[in-house]
Amino acid sequence: MKFNLEKYIILFPFCSAHLIDKKWPNYNELIKLIKNKFEYEFKLVVAPGPSEIDEAKEVSAISILDNNKALNISQLSSLIKGSSFVVANDTGPAHMAAHLGVKGLTLFGKHTTAFKVSIERENFKAIQVEDLKKLSAEKVFERIISTLD
Repeated sequence: MKFNLEKYIILFPFCSAHLIDKKWPNYNELIKLIKNKFEYEFKLVVAPGPSEIDEAKEVSAISILDNNKALNISQLSSLIKGSSFVVANDTGPAHMAAHLGVKGLTLFGKHTTAFKVSIERENFKAIQVEDLKKLSAEKVFERIISTLD
């Protein structure tokens, strides 16, 4: 499957329904900051899982689907591997991105630590905070900028 994307940042703003503490609420604010800084340099995309397709419509990014269905694991790994940057909650796709060697950032609240789940790699880092609701889009954006510039 060809995604017809050149430079893109992939966001994973989702989480399991029973683990809502893992969900950072400021993705749309972050998207505005990225668009203001980079205009058309990067497309912003999401790759929702089967239960996240409706939720993805609330995110100001392009949903990448295969015939209106979630990508399979191989398609998802190709999409992640081709990205310029990944921003994710502590989810499966964040761990995939870390192990695929792409540049990225995962956001951790009090549910666990980046150290405990061994997610950080040379190109993939974490922001650890006590309360994800208090983590500003500006702080996340600053970390992205320091990697992309």
